[in-house]
Amino acid sequence: MADHPVTPFRAPHSTKEARLARMRERFEQAHPLPAGSKRHPPSGKALLVAIAIGVLMIWLVTGLVG
Repeated sequence: MADHPVTPFRAPHSTKEARLARMRERFEQAHPLPAGSKRHPPSGKALLVAIAIGVLMIWLVTGLVG
């Protein structure tokens, strides 16, 4: 019986780390980071719309409760 190799039930930590490294490398190749993607600062109009939506939501909730 000692002649038969025994397969471990759980993979060793090094095997898991190697598999994750390969997956991470494939993901980075498939989804590269955009070069110099600069986001524009939010405009005043968008801020005003967000505040208005918040005020309307508060007004709606207080109207439903009261």
